[in-house]
Amino acid sequence: MMDYTVQHYIKHLPMQVIRDKYQDREKHLGYCRQCPRYYQIWSCPPLSIDVDEFLGQYSRIYLVCSKINLDSDAVKIKDDLEIIKVRGWEIMSAVKLEVDEKLRKLENNLPGSITLSATACNLCGKCTRPDGRPCRQPAKMRYAIDAFGFSITAITKDLFDIDILWSSDHLPEYYTLIHGFLTREEAPEGFWQGFDK
Repeated sequence: MMDYTVQHYIKHLPMQVIRDKYQDREKHLGYCRQCPRYYQIWSCPPLSIDVDEFLGQYSRIYLVCSKINLDSDAVKIKDDLEIIKVRGWEIMSAVKLEVDEKLRKLENNLPGSITLSATACNLCGKCTRPDGRPCRQPAKMRYAIDAFGFSITAITKDLFDIDILWSSDHLPEYYTLIHGFLTREEAPEGFWQGFDK
């Protein structure tokens, strides 16, 4: 596996601010409908919950930006686009699963909080949704943050001053993942201490 390092940055906003500034459900659902995961994964649209009711339970959102810096030698290697995509997905999936796990543990330290995962759920090899069966891991599955119509590109640029990079015939210098952590109250001082460990 190729070498990479991960830096985490955390910002928080009142829920109403992020909804007013960065949520456009109709626009982003249009993108979701073009995605092969639409109606195929429980974490993705169309969601089985009432979005307004779900988000309305929370007063704040903590945004966790994970910047995955790739080894400079790996970035220089040119290859077939499909191979590059697979390599990129493997890296992002590994980091996403690690951050998902850390955030689920933090939910236990702040009652009434819940995580929104970066991108689609990838806990199982194949989701049960296309077969009309319930989620295999409902206690672990978290909805994708972009499934709520949030503009991840704008959030990443405006709040973290990071441009999202895409693969071409080589890996980008870095990848970016955005997780959400929804709370009913502000997290106590020191709550995020050690998150990078």
